[in-house]
Amino acid sequence: MPNRNYERGVRLEREVQRIFEEAGYKTIRTAGSHSPWDVILVKESPTLKKICFVAFVQCKTKKE
Repeated sequence: MPNRNYERGVRLEREVQRIFEEAGYKTIRTAGSHSPWDVILVKESPTLKKICFVAFVQCKTKKE
């Protein structure tokens, strides 16, 4: 029997990834709940070719 909470969380994490990838970020999903962050976002400066922004995201769902 699948774990519904885990599936709901994975869907949310992938949606967060999709939204930020469309906005030009590189994303990494840390699967398996082994870190305090679920998704890591990195944005490079197009002119400097250097990392200018890093964010660590923790995704939460609630039952509706």
